Amino acid sequence: MFRYQLLRIFCFGGLLFWLIATFGTADSADATKHTPPPEKSITETEAADGTQLRYQIRELHFNGNDHFDEKTLTELFGWEQEGAYSRAEIIDGFGRIIAAYQEAGFVFAETVPNIVEVSENPSFTGRTHLAITLDIVEGKQVRTGTLTLTGNEVFSDIDIRDQLGLREGGLFTSERLEQGIERLQALYSERGYPKLEIVPEDFRFSTENGTVDFRLDIREGTQVQIGEVKVSGLEKTKTEVVLREIPVKPNRRFDQRDVDASYRQLRNSGYFYQVNPNLLEPSDAEDKINFHARVTEAKTGRLSGIIGYAPPESEADAAPQLTGVLEARETNLLGTGRQLNVYWKSGLLKILRIGYAEPWIFGKPLTVGIEYGQFRQQNLNSSELLNLSGEDTETAAEERSGSVSATTQFGRVFEGVMTLGYKRINVPNTGLPIQRTTPFDSQTPVFPNPNLNPLDASVPYSGTKYSVTFRLTRDTRDYFLNPTRGRRDSIAFEVSRSDFQLRKAWLSLQQYFPTWRKQMVAVELHGAAVWGFTAPLANESNIVVPSTELFYLGGATTLRGYDEDWFSGPRRVYANLEYRFLVGPDSQVFVFTDLGSVTSIEAPSTFDGLRVGYGFGARLASKSGILRIDYGLAAGDSLLRGKIHVNLGASF
Repeated sequence: MFRYQLLRIFCFGGLLFWLIATFGTADSADATKHTPPPEKSITETEAADGTQLRYQIRELHFNGNDHFDEKTLTELFGWEQEGAYSRAEIIDGFGRIIAAYQEAGFVFAETVPNIVEVSENPSFTGRTHLAITLDIVEGKQVRTGTLTLTGNEVFSDIDIRDQLGLREGGLFTSERLEQGIERLQALYSERGYPKLEIVPEDFRFSTENGTVDFRLDIREGTQVQIGEVKVSGLEKTKTEVVLREIPVKPNRRFDQRDVDASYRQLRNSGYFYQVNPNLLEPSDAEDKINFHARVTEAKTGRLSGIIGYAPPESEADAAPQLTGVLEARETNLLGTGRQLNVYWKSGLLKILRIGYAEPWIFGKPLTVGIEYGQFRQQNLNSSELLNLSGEDTETAAEERSGSVSATTQFGRVFEGVMTLGYKRINVPNTGLPIQRTTPFDSQTPVFPNPNLNPLDASVPYSGTKYSVTFRLTRDTRDYFLNPTRGRRDSIAFEVSRSDFQLRKAWLSLQQYFPTWRKQMVAVELHGAAVWGFTAPLANESNIVVPSTELFYLGGATTLRGYDEDWFSGPRRVYANLEYRFLVGPDSQVFVFTDLGSVTSIEAPSTFDGLRVGYGFGARLASKSGILRIDYGLAAGDSLLRGKIHVNLGASF
């Protein structure tokens, strides 16, 4: 991606086309024909008043074309029926068609334009009108003939031919040759030869056989090592903290993959506002290259808050609903890479988490983190349920938790996490029947006992849960704050014991790819499931999953257009699709569509109706903070019924 500046890959598309065109006209002056329009019209370059003549093309037809259809050829020519064209523009249109055929391997293609002047349209007084028919002789697609290699010593002829992908008798195009040379250059750079030069020479085309013979002159240069590895621009972060995170090390053999991974690691570390992509510079020693990262540090402390606003559902519902999230995070405490995080959330779910992470334990790429958490799920009994005193009552399921995790990175793009967790869960008497379901893999329904008093079935229960969780993540995104390409995939599995014997699984797939200039698409798919039983209340034949262990859906991070955490169940799936317009390095405006569904506790294998949210938003970032606004509508809502999610962030 970021190649050493002395590398020379000859991107010789223009040179090759010139050679092809030269060869194509070498044996015959009519090999590539662009017959001009009649002398009376198009050979005149100026009108009587001295202005350049413009021509109206009333008809444009093609004959003899098989490889390209008429629509493609018309687009290549650039014809619009109401447009006006100069003589040079018409000839350029013919040239684009020939160039497209040459790129597709039809080196011997010929075009013969037949141009006829037609009667003038009164609305275009003084403008010549033309009808053009372009006869095309496509000829044969060029095949690879004899390929001669010279100068290669590190790799055999067989290895080089495999990388080039050009086999004798196979289709030959300049694009295929350029791609093959890029693969070959990458192969050499991984072995420490970044000064490689590849020169294609001595092209010989055969009209009779439809083949091209040529030679590749390979100049390998000397094997190179990394010399100095340094970072400039640091103010807060300690140099050793940066150097330990990147795979490039001094006195190791040069490997372009390590250079590319180092650049991506620097950008995604969160320590820097900007990283200069020119990472390599010459060394005093001929067989060495220095690695020099020039960075601008960012403020790594961040205080952010999310405010969710939902308008009242009816006239009787006088006040709008507000939810909030507040998070304080420091990812580079005192310039050492240590992390501190405090997270608080208010709404139907009340959450508090406090965490700390210590990187590079025992001098190894191992991060150990600890976290304490409180979770409270608040519900109103059956919306209007009265207690014995005749007043509305609120009940809450609560849990307190603690965990220790170990995180390590490997293979340039992989991260593995193991977490040991403890929870104390308490679910009070709700006055409602305990919800039990069939086992996760069973389809046999459980029927309630008509002789059982619901209040007898509804008993408080509490207990402990000891768990171990494994998570594997593969991350190839180019930039974590505003990715334009790459993907991030994660899978996790949890096993727990003690009073709550549960299994939980998560799957997350995120893909980012560019479309047009400064535009891209982000697609995310997420799924999660829990199954098992609560020992005090059930056995292996019945499932009781406490509400604190369910998965929640709705709000700014899952399903925009719906209230925060409004839906819950033992299984959850949701997808987010965004089309983004990039307006800055870390800024974007976007439109989105979210889809999601959960299963009910009574039927954990059956998802309820698919819910759809859509809307638009913006993410605006600067050195001092981030502002993100989402306006989401649930399917069927009017434009003024949308939910507003505002995320305000300040850096320090």
